[in-house]
Amino acid sequence: MSNNVETVLPETDKLSGFLGAIEKVGNKLPHPFFLFFYLLIFTIILSAALNYFGIHSMNPKTGEAVLVKSLASGEGVVHIFTSLVSNFVNFPVLGTIIVVMFGVGVADHVGLISIVMKQTVTKAPRHLLTFLVFVTGVSSSIASDASFLIFIPLVAMIFQSVGRHPIAGAAAAYAAVGAGYDASFFVTAGDAIFSGIATEAARIIDPDAYVSPVDNYYFAACSVILLAIVGTIIVDKIVEPRLNRILPLSVLTINPKAKAALQTEISAEEKRGLKQAGLFTLAFIGLIAFILLPTDSPFRNADGGLIPSPFMKSFVPFLFIYFLGVGYIYGKATGVIQKAEDIPEIMTECIKSLSSILVLFFMISQFIALFKWSGIGSLVAFEGATFLSSLGLTGYSLIVGFILLTAVMNIFMTSGSAQFALFAPIFIPMLMQLNIEPAFTMAMFRVGDSTTNIISPLSPYFAVVLAFMQQYYPKLKLGTLMATMLPLALGFLVTWTLFMLLWTLLGFPVGPDIYMHM
Repeated sequence: MSNNVETVLPETDKLSGFLGAIEKVGNKLPHPFFLFFYLLIFTIILSAALNYFGIHSMNPKTGEAVLVKSLASGEGVVHIFTSLVSNFVNFPVLGTIIVVMFGVGVADHVGLISIVMKQTVTKAPRHLLTFLVFVTGVSSSIASDASFLIFIPLVAMIFQSVGRHPIAGAAAAYAAVGAGYDASFFVTAGDAIFSGIATEAARIIDPDAYVSPVDNYYFAACSVILLAIVGTIIVDKIVEPRLNRILPLSVLTINPKAKAALQTEISAEEKRGLKQAGLFTLAFIGLIAFILLPTDSPFRNADGGLIPSPFMKSFVPFLFIYFLGVGYIYGKATGVIQKAEDIPEIMTECIKSLSSILVLFFMISQFIALFKWSGIGSLVAFEGATFLSSLGLTGYSLIVGFILLTAVMNIFMTSGSAQFALFAPIFIPMLMQLNIEPAFTMAMFRVGDSTTNIISPLSPYFAVVLAFMQQYYPKLKLGTLMATMLPLALGFLVTWTLFMLLWTLLGFPVGPDIYMHM
């Protein structure tokens, strides 16, 4: 036993210095709210300086000079105060995320999403266990952050109950939920947040721009299978064999709940609820088909097509109705919902969970709106596009470079929405000048944003996962956790980036009628 521990310690010592450096740098970053506040102050000062010196750029499409307006001038100060409320209220993300969470939150609150996850994994054949863990975990982002707290300990217990390494199970679940966060078979709250931020950033160049929550769906849904295959190979061939060598099952603590996790039986009420939820899902799909099949449907466009169309712009309301309905039916069947009045109470609880995000959105909305009004966004877009063109970064090299930049930044700024709010006003307009779709830029960002979540010690769930693993081996340290997750993070980053390059090479759309170029 002592020999096994000694093989871990040198690796832990080597990695602790690397982890410490990351933690030291990351801890110096302010809270995202204040980060955007400082960026706003910097934008005000920069706009005044650029205006004073007459710095401008030329719009390559119109040939007109684009001047920077000073936010420190009389006009600028008045604009800051008069637009403060409208900047927040009209922020595209605000209404979208609230409406989505009204519906998804009800389905999550009544236990529907968690029981579907549990049933998927606990009923899996042993040889398909790892694969189904990844398929389920990658798509579990529909349950938002709750999936970290539900899924990871559950999978660890299931692995131990079938004689496999529980820490490998926890690692597989953490990689699926964390590194695969931005891929899913479902449209999630993350889709709503990113598309809203992308829309606002794209309007720096095109006032009529619109990025839909489904604009990355084709690529995101297919990525689930890719990540499940890659994750399964890495866990079964690399991570678990290594853990069996350095921490054999004989030195681990037995979790008394492990057998119970595998033998979990659902009640008659839950079975009835799942059946009724399935019937509602079929009926809802039939209703959507009934609405869209007529060529003169008001939800189609003037040419009778669906891309773009009122239906695509109505996707969030349809999503809300579905999850609200399926959540109510399941909750009613299981007794979680006793009366109709329970629904608004549950919705209220869902909004409480969003309070920290809404506070952050207030400051993000001010920064993006004033950055746009000042003209700095246009200046950066035009000049930046020219610079990228001069470097030759306009094709596959651009994709790889952007993903790597995002992945590295994600280690230090683990909030995906905050990082995208920082990136979007700069890179989306810039890349639009190179004829790159805003939604494609969003897709590139999400590859980098997901993959390094699981190796960032600044992630709020990094310590949580360590605690879950320490239930099986109390002496397990950060270095071992990092060494366990690193092959998964790098494997996802490399294969997912190559997958995007191949996807683009074959000319596939990342979403409905959304390609790399506009």
